Amino acid sequence: MTFDFPIEKIEFKIQTSGPCKVVCKFNDKVYNNNAPIEITGDKILTHNLMQIDFAKDPIDDSFAVIEYFRINDGDFFDWIKTKDYVIDRNAHPDVDNDIDANNGYFGYQGSLSVWIDDCQDKLKVAAWTIAKNEFESVKWPMRGETFRNKDFDNIHRDAKFMFLGVHNLPMDTIKNVYQNQTVKEFIHPINLAESREMLEQWINNSNRISVDNFDLLPYFTLSTGVHDSLQSFINRAENLFVCKKNFEGNGKILEGSHVKVYDLLTDKLIPNSSVILEIPSPWYETKQLLSFIKKAKDLQCKIAIDATWLPMSNETIDLNLLDVDELYFSMNKTWPIDNFRPAFRWSKQYIHDVQTFNTDGCAYIKIPFAIFFRLAEQFNIDYIYDYYEKDAEKLCSLFSLNKTNILWFTTRKDNIITDRYVSEYYYLDEFVSLVRLLESKGKYFW
Repeated sequence: MTFDFPIEKIEFKIQTSGPCKVVCKFNDKVYNNNAPIEITGDKILTHNLMQIDFAKDPIDDSFAVIEYFRINDGDFFDWIKTKDYVIDRNAHPDVDNDIDANNGYFGYQGSLSVWIDDCQDKLKVAAWTIAKNEFESVKWPMRGETFRNKDFDNIHRDAKFMFLGVHNLPMDTIKNVYQNQTVKEFIHPINLAESREMLEQWINNSNRISVDNFDLLPYFTLSTGVHDSLQSFINRAENLFVCKKNFEGNGKILEGSHVKVYDLLTDKLIPNSSVILEIPSPWYETKQLLSFIKKAKDLQCKIAIDATWLPMSNETIDLNLLDVDELYFSMNKTWPIDNFRPAFRWSKQYIHDVQTFNTDGCAYIKIPFAIFFRLAEQFNIDYIYDYYEKDAEKLCSLFSLNKTNILWFTTRKDNIITDRYVSEYYYLDEFVSLVRLLESKGKYFW
C-alpha cells in the first residue's frame, strides 16, 4: 500500500503468550521482538517489505497479538489487522484456507507479509511537511475544531486540504502596516467621494487590468466582503443566470429561495433576467464570459460582475462597464485583510438595501476601510502579483502544475481526480492553490 503522506516512523509491538516465537523483519533486517519496535530514518525505503513470522508447537495453545501499530504516530492498528495471514501447511495440514484478515491475532504457525510503499508524490510530501512544521493550534476558518492538538489526525487533515480552497497570502510587508497600530488610527469614516476616485485610479494603474466607464455606475457603497452585494442582487432576482461553477456562497444563499436558477452557458437567456458573472473565473475563459455581457444587455437583463479574483489575474483584462449594472470588488483574496473584509459596490441604480443604508448613514464599520486605503497608499494593486509571479512559475515547474488564468490556482498535469470536499456548490477543490507553497518558499525543498 502507498500512503498519502511521507512515512517518517513505524512503531509496533507484539505480545506473546506461551512457548511461541515471533520474528519481525523490515527489509530483511531482523528486530528484537522483546521490546517495542521502532523503524525510522534511512531504514524506510521507497518500497518496504515488513514480515512477521510466528512459530509454535501446533499442539499447544500459545499465541501472539499485535498490541499496536502506528505510522507517524497515527493509529493504523485497524489497517494492519486486515492483512492476509499465510498459514504454515506443514505445521497445520488440516487447515484448508489462509486467514484473509489476521485481526491482530496469531494462533496458527505462519507469516504475515505487508508491502509498505513510501509516498513519492512531491505535492503530498510538501503538504505533510507544511502541515507538520507549520501546525496551527488555533485554526480558522474551518469545518471542525478551531482549537486543536498537534496529533496525527489533525496534521493529516491539514495535509489533505493544504492546497485546496480560497486563500490570500499573509505577507508581512502588508500586515506590518496595520497589525501593530492602535484602533484609534483607523476609527474615522472615509471621505466617500475622494476614496472612490482614489480607488478607481488605483485599480486602473495596474499593468494587467483596467476598468472603463466607472462613471456610468454613479452609486458607490461599502460592504463586508462581496457576499452582501451578491445576496442583495440574488434577492432582487426572479430568473437568475450563473455559470454552473461559481462562488459556493451563491448556492447556499439560493437554497430555499424563490429565485429560478439557470445555467448561463447552456440555458437560453430569458429577457429581463439577472446575470452574475465572475471575472475572471478559474473555471472559464474570460473572453467567453465577457461575450455574455452584450447578449444579456440586448435582452434587458441586469448584469452583476463579481471581480473578486481580478487583482490576481494572470491575463490582461479590459473590463468595460458600459452594459454592466453592478460591480463588486475587494482585495480580500489578495491581501491578508480577510479579518476585516472591506469590499466595494458600484451600481447604475440606487439600491434599497442595508448596504446602501449603512453607507449613506455612515453606519459601516470604519476600521476595514481605513486600513484598506492606508494599504492602497503604500502598495499598488499589482504588488502581490508582481512579487510572486516568478515564484509561481518555478513552483509549477517543480510540482508539474499547469497555470490557470488566476495566479493562486493551478491544476495537476497528472489529472488526478479529486473528491468533493466541502459542499455540492464547491468547485475550488479542482485546483492546486499555490498560496501555502509560496508562503513557505525557501524553508524546505522548494
